[in-house]
Amino acid sequence: MERFKRDPAFDLQNYAKRSFGTFQEKPVEVVLRFNVDAARDAAAFLCHPKQTATENEDGSVTVRFKAGGIEEMCWHLMTWGESVTVKKPARLRRRLVEMGSSLVAHHSA
Repeated sequence: MERFKRDPAFDLQNYAKRSFGTFQEKPVEVVLRFNVDAARDAAAFLCHPKQTATENEDGSVTVRFKAGGIEEMCWHLMTWGESVTVKKPARLRRRLVEMGSSLVAHHSA
């Protein structure tokens, strides 16, 4: 059996706050806009422990947080369908487009 010495400075809570789900990447600023139909559910849903949710004048909701885990964010965003728009980062939006295009190609064959 191998043993290791736990770093006393390691804080699991802080480590987890940098992630979306289980992925660890450099955190990025994420801005998601949920349309009016999804606003109530989106405002009540906890995407990230440090998120903020703001109701917009048109009744939509903007959710903001900072985390890594682009791939897992995409998996989650797929469940919201067209009710969510990725405002930031562009890399998240591009990866979501790639995933969607891949699914369309796969299921169109």
